Order: sequence, then structure tokens, then C-alpha cells
Amino acid sequence: MRGEVCIGSASVLSLVSLVLLIFMHVGQINTSTVPRGISMVNVNTSGYGLGLAAALGDPIGGLYTSNASAPLQQQKGIRDLYKFGLYSYCGYVNGTAGTCSNSSAATRFEPLQVMTADMLKNYSDFTTALITQGTFIDSDYLGEFTNGAYYLIIIGSVCAALALLTGLLKHTVLFFLSTLFAVLGALMLLIGATIWTVIIKKAESINDFIVGPVAAPVPLGITVSTGDALFLLWAAWACLLVSILPYMIRAISRAAGLAAALLTLAAGVGALQKVSRTGRYLYTDDGNRFFIKGIAYQEQGAVLADPNSPFSEPSTFIDPLTDSAACARDLPFLQELGVNAVRIYSVNASLNHDDCMNGLSQAGIYTIIDLALPVNGSIDRNNPTWTVNLLNQYIETIDAFKKYDNVLAFNVGNEVITAPAGTGAAAFIKAAARDVKAYLNSISSSALVGYAAIDGDDSWVVPLANYLACDPTSGNSGSSAIDIFGLNNYEFCGDASASAYNGKNGDFAGYEIPAYFSEFGCVKQPPRLWTEVPIIFSAPMSDIWSGAVAFSYFPAESNDGQFGMVAVDGTTVTPNDDFGRLKDQYGNLTFPTTPSKADAGASQFPACPQQNSTWLASSTLPPTPNAAACDCLESIVSCQFTPKTSNTSAIIGSLIDLGCSLLGQNGGNCDDITPNGTTGTYGRVAFCDPATQLSFVMSEYYELTKRVATSCDFGGNATVNANAPSSVSGANAAASSCLSNPSATFTPSAPSGTSGSGNSGNGSGSGSGSGSGSGSGNNNAAAALFASGQSVFVGLGVAFVFSVLGSALTFA
Repeated sequence: MRGEVCIGSASVLSLVSLVLLIFMHVGQINTSTVPRGISMVNVNTSGYGLGLAAALGDPIGGLYTSNASAPLQQQKGIRDLYKFGLYSYCGYVNGTAGTCSNSSAATRFEPLQVMTADMLKNYSDFTTALITQGTFIDSDYLGEFTNGAYYLIIIGSVCAALALLTGLLKHTVLFFLSTLFAVLGALMLLIGATIWTVIIKKAESINDFIVGPVAAPVPLGITVSTGDALFLLWAAWACLLVSILPYMIRAISRAAGLAAALLTLAAGVGALQKVSRTGRYLYTDDGNRFFIKGIAYQEQGAVLADPNSPFSEPSTFIDPLTDSAACARDLPFLQELGVNAVRIYSVNASLNHDDCMNGLSQAGIYTIIDLALPVNGSIDRNNPTWTVNLLNQYIETIDAFKKYDNVLAFNVGNEVITAPAGTGAAAFIKAAARDVKAYLNSISSSALVGYAAIDGDDSWVVPLANYLACDPTSGNSGSSAIDIFGLNNYEFCGDASASAYNGKNGDFAGYEIPAYFSEFGCVKQPPRLWTEVPIIFSAPMSDIWSGAVAFSYFPAESNDGQFGMVAVDGTTVTPNDDFGRLKDQYGNLTFPTTPSKADAGASQFPACPQQNSTWLASSTLPPTPNAAACDCLESIVSCQFTPKTSNTSAIIGSLIDLGCSLLGQNGGNCDDITPNGTTGTYGRVAFCDPATQLSFVMSEYYELTKRVATSCDFGGNATVNANAPSSVSGANAAASSCLSNPSATFTPSAPSGTSGSGNSGNGSGSGSGSGSGSGSGNNNAAAALFASGQSVFVGLGVAFVFSVLGSALTFA
């Protein structure tokens, strides 16, 4: 009997929900009695004539039509009232007489466009010029969201019907299906109703729009209000939601059994073991020594020649971990090679990597992911900085990959330094490692922090390795030290002997942290025999190095020759002889087991190397980039960078050069935005993104020239900030307040959405211009939903009444 009660209650509630949805759907399909009274949203324009007259200062004639049957959108005059449904809208010259638009699925709610299409052209132009802000005029925003909401509502409606039909059959399996349909339907209706509720609340900002002279302001005369159909929608959602409860009561024991089965199944699926550093070696959680047996896995993007590097510098990149089909295509070949790690040089943090990362994890393959991006997304070897935009980019990439169990390490740079003259950049690399390491610790990530160096002369490569592993405070702290050092080493060519590595082995024999060959596989003397593999992975090298990454799976051009182990044609992969020989060498490896984790010893972090003619880096590091300080500064500077182009990265550099030149001509300088890793001095604005730095330089020049208007122009790329302090002394005080502690180091946090500093090419644009007349320009859905809670509570109230009625009918 209890089962019948559950089934009956659920069916009645589903029926009520479906009936309410049917009434909601017929709203405004024509002007007959029932559809006429049902609408999602109403727009009353009966007072707009008075508002427009007040705004223009002239009487208004011909704005409205008195002909109820006049066609819509033909400049015949606006109606007193517009009512919008899901399939069409209707215009009424009074409460009942009107005409409707053609019916079509997913009619967009675009009230301003509807009104202006009914007006004579002069009134349309006046209206467009008069109403310049607020969500009401943003037809794209309103139209796109209501269009999307329609499809959610139609899916929810179909699910409600299917829940009713399958529930009436009173079969255990079908009743389970009816509950699934109810759950899906309730979810779709909830999202659709929420979107409509928020949209209407946002559009209601027009209700408070004031026009006319300051002495005698009047309302604009356009009023947006919620229609009855939205109340019906919320009530239908509530009924469908409540209809789920009877099944839940009956099925709780089955759900418990299913959960137990799932837990048992999950317990049998082992995740990859965490790899951690102990002393100078890597170990898995079970205490075994870990060696990187890897391959570089990334297609080569467009390249720029660099005489200092054997590889051409990429100007674009192809993220290999977003193409699920390509990963599925390549994974069998990676497994055939026997690799346990792949190195990825650039990734797009905004894209989804689930399929590729999970596939690699299931195959037992770890990833080493470089955080830098080509061109503007990395530490510039010629003009090194460590700024907010770079830190944010690095953190966004970490956040995109922190959920995966097979991230072995994040590299903070690759071949940033290529010559002794550029070794001052090491201070910025080390600062990046410090801040990335602090962030990883704050989110309890076990990923290692690494750097991959080009193999140059020992006079600066060895100090670089030691510098990245040292403690500038001489306190044996690893807070600013990398966890793993990579060397892109190609000195073993052809069928060389083990002696080819004697020099490097000697250089790193006493190194304090794990080191590995982040690239290897010389192409200068083909064919590549890979006979260095057993040398690298056995004593004495295994006592010094923790593995190597062969370069490269995909074809890659370089100054030294052509790399690549496969040819790819669509879905077809053809391995070459390089592939076969590496496969054989990797397949014959047996990893050494010594030293044990217990014998590895603790890590030591010695003092940093002293500066000399080939090692220029200071042990004083740049501060942690402070986004809050930069945002504060950007808001109070007197002259702001407002670019005329969206491609700001193409102009920022030249504009900063211009600003600094102008400052110099007038007795100023750009020391505040200048970092110097050799002297260890860092301007107090040097950690801000380039756009904020440019605004600061522009403002310095503007202040220095006593705020002459022409000094804040810069070819039309600058604008005076009306919110800046009114005096030069006030501006300086405000800037000092924003930058009260420019040398601070702290644990960074994830960037907050789109606020703060973006990439160097983002400029300082203010984003959306769709604020409302009352000053509420954000699109906070939660706030709007709760502010419009009346709709929700009415829906729940109706649901409660129908629930009681349904139960009574069932028992009867």
C-alpha cells in the first residue's frame, strides 16, 4: 500500500507540474482570453510619452498608435503595453485589444528593439540617444539568455511529461526512470526559471530611470514587471521537485546498496602514486626511487629564429592535451615506447584537459607542464620581469591542472637564460619559483616546481643550477628553491661513449636537489641510436640524475636538424626508425633502486653563488606581485591608459618608451617601473602588469607638466581619470598608500575572475558597458534571484497546496 501511495503522490505532482507548464507555454501565442493573461514579462510604456516630452522639452505626437490591429515592427506607433511569452509577444493599446508577433520557438526578449521598431524613425533615434545604459537596452544579453532559457524549459517540460507517463505504468524499472526524468526536468526548469527571474530583475532597472531637467525630473515612463507565467514556472518546478521525494523514500535502501557497490569498485581502481623529493632524489609513495623516462609531447607552433638557441622560438602553440581524439590516437604509441612521463611546453588553461590527462593517468604516465606561454606569457630573457599578469597566468594553469593525479612538476621557465649577459634574469626565475611553490603549498598540491635550462658554458650554467637551489637568506630554507632542475642536454651524439657525460657528471655530482635531462637526443650525427639511454639510467649517472626526456614525439625543426619520431596524417600515426630504437632502449631498462629513501638524506640549501663576470644575478629577489596594490594604483592614477586598439601588446612597449623619454626630458625617470635582477633593485611599480605601469608613467608625466591636458593624450590612448585626487600631492600620497609595502613577499592567491591585472595585452578596459540607470551594473545572478524571491515563494506556496491536494486524492 505504501508503494501505491508513493507512486500516486508522485504521479499527481507530475501531472500538476505538467498542467502548469502547459498554461505557461500558451502565454501570448494570441490575444484570446487565456493566452492574453499569461506572460513571462510585461513592459508598460504608457507613460513613456510624458517622459520623452520631459526629456526633449517639446510635446510628443504620433508616438502611440490607437489601432489595436496595426502590425508590429512597422513604425506604426508603440503600444501601451507589451507582453512577452516563450513563443511570441503581443502589443496592447489597452488591457485587451492588441496584436501579436509571428509565433516561433525561443522568442527572444528584446524590449528596446521591439519598441523602437514600432516607433517613427525620429522617436526611435531619440529613444536610442536617451537610454544609453542599463540592461534594458542590452538586446544581445537579454535575447541570448532568454533564448537559452527557453530550451532548458522545453527540455524540463518534456521530462515532466515523461516522468508522468512512465510513473503511471507502475513498474519498478519505469518508476525509476520516471524519477530520473523528474530530477532532470526539475534541474532544467530550475535553471530556466532562474535565468528568467534574473533577466527580469536586471531589466527592471529601467523602472528607476529619471529624465527631464534637474529641477523637475520625471520617471522615464517604461516599467518592467514579472508576468504570471514565471510564477507558474516556479510552481511547476516545485511540484516536479517534490514529486521526487516519494521515490527517494522507497529507494533509499537500494541507493545505499548501489553506493556500497560503487565504493567497492572505486577501491579497486588505483590512482598514480605521488612522486616527492627526498634529498636529491625522487621517490614514489611506496618508497621506491623514481626515474623520469619521458618524451616531449607537443606539436611545434609557428617559430621565430633565435641564434642563441638550437631551437627556433615558438610564437604560437598547440595545446596537445585538449584534443581528445589526438590523445586517444597517440596514447597506444606512448605506451609502446614505455614512457612514464611526457613534457608539455604550453597549455591553454581555459580549455578542458580531462580526457587526455585521465587517459595518460590510466596509462601510468605523469606530466611535466611548463607554465609559460610564447611571446608575452613568459619571463623575457631580454627584459626580465616578474609581474601580476605572469603570476596570474601561472596560477590559472596550476588551477586548471591541480585536480589531476599525474602532474609531476610545473616548470616556471624554459631556456630563459642563454648567455652570461642574461644571467640577471635568474632573480626573476627564482622569484617565480618561490611564489609558485608557496601557492602549491597553499592548495596542498604535491607537484614539484622546476626549471629547464639550456646547456651552455659551465661558467654560468653551473651557477644557475646552484642559484636556483640556494637560500638567499643563508638559513637552509627551500622556500625559494626549485624542487627539480632540468637540463636540455644534447652533447651525446651518434654512438658516443659514456665519457661524453663526464663533464656534466662532475658539475652536478654534489648538487643538492634532483636533476634530470629535460631534453636529450642529438640529431647532429644521424641516425639517433639512443645508446645514451642505458648510460643515463645506470650508475654512476643514476647517482646524479633522475632520468631524462627524449625530444621529440612530434616533428620539430631546429638549427641542428630535424627531430621527431612519428609522422601524423589525420588519425594515422607512422613511427620512424628513431621511435623503434628508442622503444628498444627504453624497454631494456631496469631502474636502480639505490639509494633507498631512508638513505637519501635531507635536502640542503646552501648560500647563493657570488656575482662575477659570468654570473650577474643578485641574491635579492623581486617581491611577490601584488594584484591588489596594482588595482588600487590603476584606480587613482590621474592619467589612465585607454587604448584605441584591442591589440594592446602591440603598442604598450612603444608607449612606455615614449612616456619614459618624455619623463627624462622633463627631469623625471622611470625607475619606479624598472626591475634590475643584477643590482637587486626593483621599482615599486615593477611588479604590476604593463598596462598599469603605462598608466603610472603617463600619470607621472601628466603631473610633472602640471596637468596640461595635452600631456594626457599619448596619441589618443590616454584619458584623464576623473576619480583621481585633485592635487599632485594628493595623487602622490594615494600612490604611496597603494604601494605601502612594495618589497613584500607573501603567499599569492588565485586571481579573482576578470578583475585585477590580466595579460599584458589586455590593457585596462572596463569590460561591459551595460550598467543600469540606478548604478547597478553587475550581473550577480544570486543577488537578483533572492531579490526577486517573491516569485520563488509564490511557486513554493502553490506547490505545497497541490502537494496536499495530490496526497488527499491518492488516499481517497
